[in-house]
Parts: sequence; structure tokens; C-alpha cells
Amino acid sequence: MAKIVYKTLMIFLLIFLMGFDNMNEELQVVTFNIRYASPGDGINIWENRVPVVKRYLNEEMPDIVGMQEVVHSQLIDLQEMMPGYSYVGTGRDDGKQGGEYSPIFFRNDKFDLLEHSQFWLSDTPDVTGSVGWDAAITRVVAWAKLKHKSTGKELYCFNTHFDHRGVEARQRSADLMSQKITEIAGDAPVIATGDFNIRRNHPSLGNALYYNLIGTFIDNNSLLNTEYISNTPVTTGGITSTGFRPNWKEAEPGYAIDYIFVNDYFEVESYRVDRVMEGEVFISDHWPVVSVISFSDN
Repeated sequence: MAKIVYKTLMIFLLIFLMGFDNMNEELQVVTFNIRYASPGDGINIWENRVPVVKRYLNEEMPDIVGMQEVVHSQLIDLQEMMPGYSYVGTGRDDGKQGGEYSPIFFRNDKFDLLEHSQFWLSDTPDVTGSVGWDAAITRVVAWAKLKHKSTGKELYCFNTHFDHRGVEARQRSADLMSQKITEIAGDAPVIATGDFNIRRNHPSLGNALYYNLIGTFIDNNSLLNTEYISNTPVTTGGITSTGFRPNWKEAEPGYAIDYIFVNDYFEVESYRVDRVMEGEVFISDHWPVVSVISFSDN
């Protein structure tokens, strides 16, 4: 009888521990501006970078990837590179295949897609192709509601690419994105990725735009930059955008414009910037930015 009770208790303990492990399963999240397929990029044209991108994605097998500057021909290439993934997001110009996408890719073995949509960074966010404020071009935010298969937890992912010129556009985009995250996700786990085109210590703009971005996300959404809350020391941080410059290492250390944010439903295990080159070929004019996260016990 004692042996039966002991075995039963051990089985229940094993089940409990397995469930605990699942709740703390690590997820690798990447934000990655892949650089649109420009014929003027010399040695770094898309055709030369395809094998570099493919090798990186196949080796890392990230769970969630927010990408920027993806044109439709590149989207087709990415689907070939990433057969175990699905994506959400459409072209920003027409809501179909026109213009750049800001797609969210996610692993099919890890997640079920529950909902998804896209909004435009403008005063009319539901109007396809609308341009906001002093922005130079059309900008969007793609989002997805996912169910994590092994834990049953639901989470929201938001991915964007802010304007590169409009100062008001970047400030107002942060405000609108924050507002929409609240409307769409409410009090739920949130991951936000993107090329925000906002850097710390800008030579002419200072920190105003950066502090507006992080302050808005903290105050309204409890979203924090994963670089600041990593449980392990950050050894490869700093610059995320190289512009394909051979002397990129000489750039100011604070020249980061690609960020990953999470709210307090997550623990951040690590943060890094992956500096990937093969010979003289850059993976992109931005480095992939990576955070390993897990669901918190809160």
C-alpha cells in the first residue's frame, strides 16, 4: 500500500514539475529590419544577403520575429526560408501587396493564431495607406494575438517601423501605438518590436523623442525596453543600425533604433545584438536584436 501511495505521489509531482517547466519555457524574440531589396546596395544587394539571412534564421529558429522593410518579393523568399512559420501583416500602401510590410513571423509548433490586424500611423489609423502628420511616407503597425500551445497562455505582439524624418510623426506614432495597444490588448501579455527610428542622444534632437517613447510605453502599457531589464549582463548592446558602413564599429555606442519591449507578464533572461556578416556581406543594414524571455510567475 505504501509503495502505491509513494508511486502516486511521485507521478503527481512529476506532472506538477512538467507543468512548471512549461510555464517557464523560454521564447526567443527578434526584431529585424531586413533592408528592402534595393538594387543600389552594391555587394549587399538582397540576392547576396539571402543565404546569410537564411542561415541565421535557420540556426536561431526564433519563436517570434518582428521584421521591417519587407517588400513582397522578399516576403516570398522569407516564406521559403522559414517553412515552419506563419506571418501576419500586409503591404502598407494598399493593405495588400503594395509597399513595405512590417510582418510578424511566428513558429507554428509554438503558437496558434487567434486574431490579427494592422493599423496605420496617422490620425485615421483605419484608413489604408494614410500618412500621418509630418511623416515622409506611410507607416503601419501589424499585430497578432497568439496562443502559446504548451502553456495555453495568450499574448499580443505588435510590430512597427516609425518614420525616419518626421519629428512630430515619431512622437505621435508612439502615442497612437500606445493607445492602440491598450485598446487591443488590454491587461494582457504584450511584446512590442520595431525599428522606431528613435535613438538615444540624437545630435540635434537630444533625448526628447526617446524619452517620450519609453515614457509613454511605461506609463500607459507597463512596457519596458528588454535591454534594461535583462537578468544576465548585456555584453553585445549598442549600435543596431550600420547603414552597411565598413567602419560601423566607430559609430556612437548609443546609436540604437531597434527595440524590443515587454510588459511585466514576462521575465527577460537575456538581450543581445547579433552582428552577422559573411565576408564583406552584411546580413542587413540593421543587426538583428534578440531577447530571450519567459512568462513571469506574476
